[in-house]
Amino acid sequence: MKFNSKFIFLANFLILGMTIFPALSMSAQSNRPKFEIFNDSIANGSNWIGQDASRKGGSSKNSTHYIYVKPSYSPAEIVGLSIPIRENPGPGEYRYITFAWVKWGGEQIGIKLLNDPSINSRNQIGKKFDYTYYAGKGDFIEKGIQLDDHITGKWMVFTRDLWKDFGDFTLTGTSFICPMPRDAGFDAVILGQSQDVFNNAPAILPSQVTESIAFDNDGNMVLDGYFEKEAIEEMQGVDIDWASQIKAGGVWMYPLYFLAFLALIIGIQRSITSRGSVLAPKKLRKRVKENLRTRNVAGAIEACEKYPSTLAKSLTFIFEHITAGREAVSQTAGDIAVRDVRIHLSRIYPLSIIASLSPLLGLLGTIVGMIEAFGLVALYGDEGGSAILSDSISLALITTAAGLIIAIPCIAVYFIIKNRIMRLASVIEVEIENVITDLYINDNRIGGLTNNRTEEK
Repeated sequence: MKFNSKFIFLANFLILGMTIFPALSMSAQSNRPKFEIFNDSIANGSNWIGQDASRKGGSSKNSTHYIYVKPSYSPAEIVGLSIPIRENPGPGEYRYITFAWVKWGGEQIGIKLLNDPSINSRNQIGKKFDYTYYAGKGDFIEKGIQLDDHITGKWMVFTRDLWKDFGDFTLTGTSFICPMPRDAGFDAVILGQSQDVFNNAPAILPSQVTESIAFDNDGNMVLDGYFEKEAIEEMQGVDIDWASQIKAGGVWMYPLYFLAFLALIIGIQRSITSRGSVLAPKKLRKRVKENLRTRNVAGAIEACEKYPSTLAKSLTFIFEHITAGREAVSQTAGDIAVRDVRIHLSRIYPLSIIASLSPLLGLLGTIVGMIEAFGLVALYGDEGGSAILSDSISLALITTAAGLIIAIPCIAVYFIIKNRIMRLASVIEVEIENVITDLYINDNRIGGLTNNRTEEK
């Protein structure tokens, strides 16, 4: 009897322990200020459905694994949860969420918070936004709260107020949306009773709300009540956001920015200083011809002073040294014009240097980016390597594209201005020859011109 009573006591003690300890453990878990849906591993009691999601090197120094999702119209999901979202969370209830994601190309990425429709049937706010957060522009995710307009190809961390965004509801899981094309990563999906429980999490930012879109049972988009394969194929086309691409060019973009700004200033300045009014004004040519018809050298010199230019310098020398002889005057006047034209040509030469230098700088930035890209492939291995490599190469090629974008207009402006200067140089040469020929037709005319000028003095 003693043996039986001891056995019964021991059995009752074990049963009591098995009842109390799990309850205490669950109570302790429910009283935690934060709940990790995924942080290196999924939460206890939850499980995956849908496509497999592998986990590898983490998104930050404090993370060793993250969720890797291949591009698909059937999202990967963590299910098996039952977590109330409330305005004033009590034990086992939460209000805030933080998460990180990255997408290596494509148009959109998103997270949908799964819930029990029977419990949340009256929640119109949640239905309106489909309990979904997303980033990017596209047609696949059109119902939800947009957190960012662009996909940067880098890890982005968000903190949100679930209750303000979707109202009261019971969270049963999370769906990781990664539309075609390109793969994505998700990490550190954590619920909190307050924002203070998140370490180094960003502040809650304003968001954008979009319209709704329907999906069929296979996760395919439904347009006007039926699934259109052509619409999905069209949606997969690459829409390049050039502003984000330029930002992603890295530090090598800064010297290219400087060269572009310098080229713009030089191009505008040289276009102004290399006009016909600066080298060979039409009014000057007309006035000189009129004065020479009346043998008025003083009037011709006055016209040169009124319209200062390369042509005016040469003609002034001719008029002031008429008696020096035709050969000497012609040679010196030509030298004055050539020297001035060379100065104008030298001032546009920096455009040629920029046109040659900017593609080289862009190519150097691309080579450095390629080295980093292959380093990422070596780090991550085969899984996701092609996506990472192609995205890194596309970013690396931005600098080369920027260099060519700078070089092409530079070389075009350089030759346009150079052609204008050379054309005006020919005009100056012709005008000098005409004036010399007109002055030195006969010695009598030269004498008359000289006498008239001396008398005026």
